[in-house]
Amino acid sequence: MSEDDRHPDHRDRAVRIGDVERDAAIEVLRTAAGEGRITVEELDDRMELVAVARFPADLDRILADIVTELPSENSGTGVSGTPDGSRMETRPGESPGSREILRSPWTGLTRRGRWPVKPYLRCEPAGVLLELNFLDVVTDLEIIDIDVAARTGTLKLIVPDSWGVDSTGLARSPIAVITFKANESAQEGYPTIRVRGSIGSGVFIARGPGFRQRRRMKK
Repeated sequence: MSEDDRHPDHRDRAVRIGDVERDAAIEVLRTAAGEGRITVEELDDRMELVAVARFPADLDRILADIVTELPSENSGTGVSGTPDGSRMETRPGESPGSREILRSPWTGLTRRGRWPVKPYLRCEPAGVLLELNFLDVVTDLEIIDIDVAARTGTLKLIVPDSWGVDSTGLARSPIAVITFKANESAQEGYPTIRVRGSIGSGVFIARGPGFRQRRRMKK
């Protein structure tokens, strides 16, 4: 720990930030990208900086040209949730106890079967395939939030016909490849997967079950 970190006069470095503050900062960046304030490439770069930020001052440098109130100026260590400085409400599924971060190893990562789905999933394909197969999943969740960081790589979602996939919050570059063959709205009583984040030169696929999968499901 440095002298600056210990000195009581350095209020912006007195208390470390946590996942709540980092999530709020990421939401600010996503909002800014959606409004055209920053590019998708800038969004990816800044999200990486947020992931390793330790203090409010670190977030100050990332958000200084976007927000009207810096993280270190708040009474706590949080950040305002929108570029105009208004406070963002915490959404269901984004508390640390209900999240899972999925990072693909170099061989790729596939989840299938009756795997336990958390309400909030952070997906980082990192140049390979990250496939989430929900066909056999049993859950009482109404919303599953997926936060994508795919500068490269492929995120593939396979969902039942009764589920919905909302990708309206997904920022994408002009060279991103998007294949969407899923239902946008869920049937009553079934989950909606809400996809946000960014796709750089990566691929996003959302589709229903294939022919063989449908035959298996009917047996």
